[in-house]
Amino acid sequence: MDETIGLQRTAARRWTWRIPGYVLLPFYLMLIGVGLRYAVYVRTTNHWGFTEYLRALCVYDCNAYERLALNGYEGRPSGFDKGDANNWAFFPLYSILVWAINRITGLSMLMAGSILTALLTCWAAVISWPLFEGKFRAYFLFCFFLFLGPTSYYFSTLYTEALFILLTVAGFVLIRQRDYVTAGLTGALMSATRSTGLLFVAAILIGAFQNHLRDGGSPGQFFKTLWKRTDLLLAVALVPVGLSLFAIYLYFHSGDALAFVHIQRAWGRAFADPFANLWQALSVQFVTYHNTTSISTDLAFGMAAIAGMALSAVMAWKGKWDWAIFSLFGVLLPLSTNTYSMIRFVVGIAPVLIVGSVLLSRWKWLFYLLLPVLLITDVLLLPVWTGRTYYLM
Repeated sequence: MDETIGLQRTAARRWTWRIPGYVLLPFYLMLIGVGLRYAVYVRTTNHWGFTEYLRALCVYDCNAYERLALNGYEGRPSGFDKGDANNWAFFPLYSILVWAINRITGLSMLMAGSILTALLTCWAAVISWPLFEGKFRAYFLFCFFLFLGPTSYYFSTLYTEALFILLTVAGFVLIRQRDYVTAGLTGALMSATRSTGLLFVAAILIGAFQNHLRDGGSPGQFFKTLWKRTDLLLAVALVPVGLSLFAIYLYFHSGDALAFVHIQRAWGRAFADPFANLWQALSVQFVTYHNTTSISTDLAFGMAAIAGMALSAVMAWKGKWDWAIFSLFGVLLPLSTNTYSMIRFVVGIAPVLIVGSVLLSRWKWLFYLLLPVLLITDVLLLPVWTGRTYYLM
């Protein structure tokens, strides 16, 4: 009997710590995705060089972020398709991180950025777990979409989607934990990554208001005491810091603090009615070109915008107003210039992907059907991406 007790005590002293499944899953799917796309690239091109594979993935804005990490901001408009644009439109934080990894490791900017993007995506997935409220099937679909879905290319090379989603989910988790100052710091990094990071001001205020109501407070009490909430006021003040520092830099560099806005005219972006832009994108295929046999890029971009707005409405219906407002205006802001790249803009909004994953994973049959569909489209779209087709840009 004494021997049995001794064995039990020995077993109790053994190291039983395990890495949770939600932590391991993104890394497994990331490795599978890289291996699968590389294998498809080798099969279709007969080139075995992994650096060549990464170079093939680096199209459009990837090249811009790589040059930005290499050479900094240009002095005057000169590059891109028409020679009247430059990299003032690209926010600095992502390229600064790529440059830092290059300096620390000695890796090329392309390799450093590709590794950084993959790790940021994994980190974003892990951090997002609390937002799924224990729904592992939805979480699995979310991770599968990031690493093995039709837009996995944004999360495989030098694009800002991974960093922005990471900061977004971190910010919403912090709001949920009522750590508003740290959420404001996260918002500052968001506004140094994309202009839509400024929308996180509204997310913080609405999230704090909803937390106040959950704690039994009244709306009137919240607004009466808002000016005393130094944590909230500081959080709101912190969010624009990233964009403000970028604007100050551009003022001294180019003489125009809003150069990141004005230079976008080179790509035909000027503010207008977002719904007029949407209607034009939806109707041009049928009214202008009388195309009823295929989906044009304009129609695809318009459909992506509608999906983003529809999922924002679902968030509002479920009472997640901080998510809803952030996502809705995250769609409307780029849509107010034109519909170009709307697939990318919508995919870069974390709450849209999370709510979409939750909805589509409610039924097991649909969940299991979607996995091979996502995987097949990921494979089939590789030559579309490397061929620099506008469809996914």
